[in-house]
Amino acid sequence: MRKIIIGIAVVQLLVLLTMLFRSEPFSLLSYINNSFIYGGVLVFFGLWVFVVQTGVFDIFTMSMRKFFKSKSTLDDDEMRLPSEVLAFSSFPLLIIGGVTLLAMAISLAIYQQ
Repeated sequence: MRKIIIGIAVVQLLVLLTMLFRSEPFSLLSYINNSFIYGGVLVFFGLWVFVVQTGVFDIFTMSMRKFFKSKSTLDDDEMRLPSEVLAFSSFPLLIIGGVTLLAMAISLAIYQQ
């Protein structure tokens, strides 16, 4: 839980630093735009890690190995499946990205009023 809170703080700091270094004026709209990008990227990568870890691409990988077995120089035992390569959880990425998108949505609701 502590890592998630630190991650949220780091992403918010990155959003603020991006706002300072871009040529746009420092405004609520700039915060909304930057937090949408950071939150969207985090949720995208979190979902991508989740899909790979579920083993969806393992069947495709095994079938391609069997198809190209005559051309391959590596044994099947030497090559790991995609679901085995990603050893970290997608949960922190999804939570940090979701909180960032939630902060963006709250800011957008304030901006619309």
